[in-house]
Amino acid sequence: MTTTTDSTIQALTTVITAWPALRDLLDTRSPTTWPPADASAYTAALDELDADEVAHAQQLVTIRHESGQLYYACAHCDRVGEGHDHPIREDRETEQIGERPVPLRLHVLDTVRAVETALLQVTDEIASEIQRAVITSGRPSSLDPRQFDIERLAAHDARDPARWRYNRGPRTATAAAQWLRARTHGEAGPCTPLTDDHRQHLHQVATEAARRVEQLLGVERRHDTMPRPCPWCNGPLTLHHGGGDEPEFVTCDNGFDCAAPVQVLDGRRVWSTPEQLVQLYVALEAAERRARRAAAKKRQRAGSRVV
Repeated sequence: MTTTTDSTIQALTTVITAWPALRDLLDTRSPTTWPPADASAYTAALDELDADEVAHAQQLVTIRHESGQLYYACAHCDRVGEGHDHPIREDRETEQIGERPVPLRLHVLDTVRAVETALLQVTDEIASEIQRAVITSGRPSSLDPRQFDIERLAAHDARDPARWRYNRGPRTATAAAQWLRARTHGEAGPCTPLTDDHRQHLHQVATEAARRVEQLLGVERRHDTMPRPCPWCNGPLTLHHGGGDEPEFVTCDNGFDCAAPVQVLDGRRVWSTPEQLVQLYVALEAAERRARRAAAKKRQRAGSRVV
């Protein structure tokens, strides 16, 4: 039986483990979804993707986000970050601020900021209520040898890695999630235990943060039955998608009984390359047109018999 504590720990662990992938997502091109709205736009996108592979000099342009922050992008493609396709400008030193174009995937950036802000805020709130103040040594006195022990204790307490620092140290989503997870676990530290109110509030924030991260990364692989059957055998088609960087592909369960011109893997016909997916899309559209014409003729025949 999963408890609130277990689910909170699981949610915080999800944020910690998935955060690097979320940050990396800022530096990669936006994934496309399939099937596309129309085949011509999809093939045009493939041509554009091929054109992007041609090396070109990076030309930075500045774009202002609605929040007022400035971002840099290459004027010739939607890729960001340095690379052989568009090297860093010669007039930029590697140590300069802004030597890397800031990514333009604003929906990813909005999620990163929202999750990080929420975790830092709840960490600050909880720490202010359960974390004891740092031990202070007071004024040293050569007449009291115990003062030197107090000074060492105070220095150790100030450096305690289990202490949350409001204005110093790494104020990141992962740092906050790690501190919160340790408190939820009940690990030793300069803190009193979490109250039930703390645990309930933290559970809500952590689960929502994990949900937003998972939703953005698509970490759950999905297998959705497509609304239209296979154009070659009328069998069910399944779209396999999600799961982060895993590719999208479509399968027909009829396998060798299906006449589709694609390979059979694990007993199913598989459309996996962009060209094959375009071919499937065109065939689905053609089958839809045939079905509409057949339905129209059927209605016409039925109407003539009534007359």
